Order: sequence, then structure tokens, then C-alpha cells
Amino acid sequence: MKNNFESALQSVLKWEGGYVDNPDDPGGETKFGISKRAYPDLDISSLTKEKAAKIYRRDYWEACGCDELPSGLDLMVFDCAVNQGPDFAVRTLQRAVGASVDGIVGPETLEAANSTDFNSKLCEYVAQRGEHYGSLPTFEEFGLGWMRRLADMQERAVMLRDPEGHI
Repeated sequence: MKNNFESALQSVLKWEGGYVDNPDDPGGETKFGISKRAYPDLDISSLTKEKAAKIYRRDYWEACGCDELPSGLDLMVFDCAVNQGPDFAVRTLQRAVGASVDGIVGPETLEAANSTDFNSKLCEYVAQRGEHYGSLPTFEEFGLGWMRRLADMQERAVMLRDPEGHI
């Protein structure tokens, strides 16, 4: 079985830096992308990359069934889970691949994700993420960064799928 978690984690950490406590960020205090809002009992300022990686693997990668998804789509779903929430990531995947939207990565979702045209489904996933970003009240402040991140992740997803770029 493939495991792209480590490379996906490095891609995400490129965008999720060190300690930040921006009063305009709805996540509040954040380090390596792990927010106080999502983990209220965690000492965010003392969080290590190793602990963040364990949280990411358990609560984002595994929760979204990323090991069972095609290479490239696994990265996109993982990044979406980190940045927009696991439930949103899974429901967006289900809409993009034409599966029933129930928020559960089950056999129907996995079959649809693994048997569909990668390019069209990746593009649909990216478009839905972008549309959601645009609907957020904080888009004016954070939108350009989110869209740069989304474009970077799409490029990385394509390269994971075919490192030679022949898709």
C-alpha cells in the first residue's frame, strides 16, 4: 500500500508555519496549522513538529481515508482537511467524484475516487475549494494566500500522480 503521508505533510507544512496569533484568524492561536480553536486543551505555543505530525496523521490523514485515495488526490484532500476541516474535505471529495455526500469515506466514496478520471475530479475538487474560500468573510484578508496555496497543492497533486507531468 502506498503511503504519501510524509511528503503530503511536508507540502502542508510549507504553508502552515510556526507560531501565529493573528486576531483576525478565526482559528486563533496556531502553530504548524494546529489551532487552539480545534484543540482547546493543547499548549499551542509549545507544540512540536513531531506532535503536530501525529495529530495530522490521526485526525486528518487517517480520518479522511487518504491512504486509500489515488496519489495526488490524497494530498489535496489532506490539505483541504488541514485548512478547511476534515468534514468539509470529505464532503468536497464526495461531490467531486460523484459519490453520495454523507461525510463518511466508505466503499462508495473510495470506489468513485479510484475509478474516475483523475484530472477532471482534481479540477472539480480545486474549484469547489476555491468557491468555498471566496464565500468566507475573511477572504479579502486571507484569500490571496489561500488561492496561492490551492494552486501550489494542485501542481503538487499532479506531480504526485505523474512525476513526468504526462497526465
